[in-house]
Amino acid sequence: MDAAGAQSWRPVPPNLWAMQAIVPPGTNDTRAVQVVPSAVPVAVPGGMMPAGGVAPAGGPPPPPPGPGGRFSPLPPVVIPGTGPTATSPSNSPSGGPVAPGTITTNIPTPRKAPTCEATLQMVRTELPSMGGGFQVPAMLQPAACPISIGIGVPWLKLVDTTRLQFAAEPNVTQGTREAVILIGSRTFFVRQAPPPQLGLAAAPSRLVFAVDQKGRSDKKVVTAWIERPSSVLTARTQHTWLVVTPHRDKQRRQMYEVSIRPDAALPPGRHDTTIELRSADAPNRSVVIPVVVEVVGRFY
Repeated sequence: MDAAGAQSWRPVPPNLWAMQAIVPPGTNDTRAVQVVPSAVPVAVPGGMMPAGGVAPAGGPPPPPPGPGGRFSPLPPVVIPGTGPTATSPSNSPSGGPVAPGTITTNIPTPRKAPTCEATLQMVRTELPSMGGGFQVPAMLQPAACPISIGIGVPWLKLVDTTRLQFAAEPNVTQGTREAVILIGSRTFFVRQAPPPQLGLAAAPSRLVFAVDQKGRSDKKVVTAWIERPSSVLTARTQHTWLVVTPHRDKQRRQMYEVSIRPDAALPPGRHDTTIELRSADAPNRSVVIPVVVEVVGRFY
């Protein structure tokens, strides 16, 4: 301090020059200050600042010392678009002066994304065997929010997430199948019916043969019926000595002529067997006709 009461100007080494925070142009939600980490007084616009003090950022460099090695006082400089200076009370959290050596900022707190919830208006649906599209009636909160969806079976597909639309493939398993769809934290049950089974019947429902001492027996006729006229019926027997010959009558009905082979050489007594009628169009259905053969004692 000289006789005039003014501080003497001393140069500051480059590595101790003041640091300045970057402020986005045109904003007023962040305040920038200059922190002077030097251990000596530093000249700033508007006068001298003690060592380690805080000065408004963005000011022009100090002018060269005037006569006698003194600075001429300059008014404080405010960064354009930043509002009050960092040393003003309005920039301090407590409304008072900013503590020396600190930088204050106002950073907006990030908002958390709202949770998407679903309220199902129904919890299950029944689908036909041929499949097709269906929609799950539900209310989403917030409206049209992206809801998480989980499907655990390959025969169900998601078509539209916003409208909760799905599609089911045709059921070719010959049995009822079920699945669960997870919509958010809710569960939706799906059941799909099996393919329709064709009607299949045969008459009579039981055959009885009597084989005499020479191995001769009468012939029986079985009439079969299936719901689809174009379907083909096949007959299968358990034993080769039972002969089944297919043919059609004048009304195009499926008929089977059943007989015992003359050379069967069955021993005397009772013999039980069956005839099974099946169709490829009804793989899970068949008609089984019991057959009883009574063979009397033979004389050779």
